[in-house]
Amino acid sequence: MTTTYFERPFFERAPDDVARDLIGAQLLVRGEDECQRVRIVETEAYAGADDPGSHAFRGRTPRTEVMFGPAGYLYVYLIYGMHWCVNVVTEREGTASAVLLRGAMLLGDDDTDDATLNLRGPGNLTKGLGITGSDSGTDCCDPASRVVFLAGSPVPSSAVGVSRRIGLSKGRDRESRYFLVGDVAVTKLPPAKR
Repeated sequence: MTTTYFERPFFERAPDDVARDLIGAQLLVRGEDECQRVRIVETEAYAGADDPGSHAFRGRTPRTEVMFGPAGYLYVYLIYGMHWCVNVVTEREGTASAVLLRGAMLLGDDDTDDATLNLRGPGNLTKGLGITGSDSGTDCCDPASRVVFLAGSPVPSSAVGVSRRIGLSKGRDRESRYFLVGDVAVTKLPPAKR
C-alpha cells in the first residue's frame, strides 16, 4: 500500500477547508521506541487577524511567530499551564491561520475504546501522542519529520458535522469546528450546546 504524505499545497488553503479535509486523515507521530498512527476525528479552524478567537488576532508575538511562517508547520502551545495543544499552520506565509487538532482515534493494535477516549480533547490528544512544546516549528511536509500527516480513507460530507468552536471567550459564534459524526473520540458537549 502506498503512503501518501500531505504536501505543502494541502495546507496553503483557508483554515476551514483544511480543517474539514483533515477529518479522516491520519497523523503519524514517531517516538524513540514506537510510532503511533491516529485518524483525526475533530478539528477547529482559526483565521488569524480576521478571527478574535485566534492567538494571532493581535499580531506577532514570540509565542505565535511560527503561525506567521509557511503552511504545514506545527504550532504547539500550553494552556492552563499544563496542557499542550497542537495546531498546523495554514494559508500563505504571513497570514497566521491554523487548525487545532481536537480529537483522534488510534489505529492499529491499540485501537480500543478506552485508548481512543484518551485522545478526546486537545490536551488528551497531545498527552497520548507525546507531543509537547518541543514539537512546535516541526515541518510536517517533510516525510522524515517526527510528526507528519497522511491521507486516510475519504469521509463523505454527510459524515462530517460542523458547529461553533469550544471553550472560547471571543469568536464563539464562528462555525469552524469539524468532527466525524458519532465517533467516540469527538468532544461531547452538554445538550444545550449541541
